[in-house]
Amino acid sequence: MPSYTREDLIQLAGAKSYHRGVGYVSRVRGVTVAGNTVRGIVSGTDLYRVELTPRRRGLEWDCDCPWAEDGNFCKHCVALGLVHLDMTAQGTVLPQAPDVRAYLGSLDGTALVDLVLEAAEALPELRQRLELRATLAGGGAADGAGRAMVDGALRLGDFAGYEEARGYAERVHGVAGELERLLEAGAAGEAERLARHAVGVLDEHAGMVDDSAGYLGGAGARLVEAHVAACTVAGPDPLVLAGWLLDLQLDGSGCPELLLEAYADVLGEEGLERYRQDLFEGGLGDAARGWAVGFLRSEYARVAGDTDLLVRVYASGEHVHYTGIVAVLEEDGRSGEALEWAERGLRESGTHPDGRLLDHVVRAYREAGRSEELRALRWEVFERSPTPHTYRALREDSPRDAWPAVREQALALLRRAAARRRAAHFPCTLVEVLLDEGDAEEVWEAAVEHGCDDGQWLRVAALREEGHPEDAVGVYLPRVEAKVGLTDTRLYPEAARLARRVHELYGRLGRADEARAFVAGLRAGHRRKRRFLAELDRVGLRA
Repeated sequence: MPSYTREDLIQLAGAKSYHRGVGYVSRVRGVTVAGNTVRGIVSGTDLYRVELTPRRRGLEWDCDCPWAEDGNFCKHCVALGLVHLDMTAQGTVLPQAPDVRAYLGSLDGTALVDLVLEAAEALPELRQRLELRATLAGGGAADGAGRAMVDGALRLGDFAGYEEARGYAERVHGVAGELERLLEAGAAGEAERLARHAVGVLDEHAGMVDDSAGYLGGAGARLVEAHVAACTVAGPDPLVLAGWLLDLQLDGSGCPELLLEAYADVLGEEGLERYRQDLFEGGLGDAARGWAVGFLRSEYARVAGDTDLLVRVYASGEHVHYTGIVAVLEEDGRSGEALEWAERGLRESGTHPDGRLLDHVVRAYREAGRSEELRALRWEVFERSPTPHTYRALREDSPRDAWPAVREQALALLRRAAARRRAAHFPCTLVEVLLDEGDAEEVWEAAVEHGCDDGQWLRVAALREEGHPEDAVGVYLPRVEAKVGLTDTRLYPEAARLARRVHELYGRLGRADEARAFVAGLRAGHRRKRRFLAELDRVGLRA
């Protein structure tokens, strides 16, 4: 009997995945049990093998879909769980899963060999792997059979769609596994040559795979790890290895990902020096390779631990990477130089300063007690980019006694900018900063004079309600009609809430007749919109 319930499935999957799983119940096939584990196949984008095992600490699960492999209780697990619960409730006796291991153990050697050969005839990849192992067992060189195995597994004749990507990634894992076996068998040189060939083939064909689910990332990483491990033992020519690595980094597809850091130890000083020469002195800075060259140079500098070189790399090119320079100098304990670069970056950053550089300079000025320079910086940034955020920052770093004068100067700048606005119904920075300060009179005057967007108008009206409810009614009324008139039912709840505000404000003004007439007119004018009328009922504006 299952020791879990539907509620357990809902809790594990969440409502969304649970309801999707309900729709997959009809796709569950081949349900069997093995001990305390129930197994089944669920058809979706692919055929997924699913297992559920109740434990004292909860329900364990396994599914080979991408969502479950990320640690989630997927819709396929839900579907199998529901089928299992239903079959058990009906008294259905679930078939026991056959013990394949016991069956294979019962076969004599000849029958077992025949069975493996039969499978190899149907699976060319398996045959090639067996041929590689047979070659090694016979004392032969693995290169020829190994290349055939790699090519058979990884070369593609046509595009592999989303449904085939997982299978292709499994073939990559299979190749990596054979390379690991070669290395364990003491054939390090052959493993290194074969791994280098496999990396090249994968790089060539990865672009022919729809890897939307991300299967190839882990498979490719395992292949690279196998190559690095083989290099560690075999010790290939570091100059040749350096050239191969850089060529593939510059002109390859990016899958598998090849990072200098992974190969640094096996390249050694000689290989790293050749890599550096080719990368920095080999005339690689053409436009097509520009970004890749810059990235690889920065990675080399990091691996070499050369801060000055990394700064030069970040400072070269069309766009100086100021934030990177500041970060690496700060990390190296060179705070003074980091501040100089951050200040330079701010000067050259145009209308909108980089927030990370600004934060760095502000923090440095505060720690050094450079208050006057900090206030000057805040004003300069506000003047270049007058936004609510820079206004608040200006206020934060202005002394309390100096703020009134600074505020008037800042508001004067915002008023000039507001007067130049071409579209009065767009958001207004002046209105926004006054809303932030909560001065109902000032913000009302600014909104009336310069205009603002609907969201700001509603907030202005909310402030205006206390002292001038009739002004607030004048803001709310047209917006109620506008929201209902758009016939977008998602706007009806907000329109109803605004209508209630109008009704309440009429009451505060002592105009009860107008309040009743307003509700009656609203209901009569939109009598065909039943969902809107229901929203009016919900907020208490009944007929």
